[in-house]
Amino acid sequence: LEQAETALRDTLSLADGAAEDDISRLVTVYESMKPKDAAALFEAMDPEFAAGFLARMAPDAASAVFSRMPPLTAYAVSANIAGRNAGAARENTQ
Repeated sequence: LEQAETALRDTLSLADGAAEDDISRLVTVYESMKPKDAAALFEAMDPEFAAGFLARMAPDAASAVFSRMPPLTAYAVSANIAGRNAGAARENTQ
């Protein structure tokens, strides 16, 4: 049973690493796109999903994308980014 748990942990660790590599690669791709094209792509995404990528992008690349998004989309994505750790901050102060 311990061997199976160790094997499962190792497999999950590999999968997590591969997923992180994929996400990092996508962030790099989105940063390299023309801001207008990236904005159109992020506008089509769920705001919470888009927030995950935009929060990881370099600030200058993210700001160029945000400036080309419709205001309501930019607001929704911004609210998602800002609210991500709000609960954790409140829990640490209690």
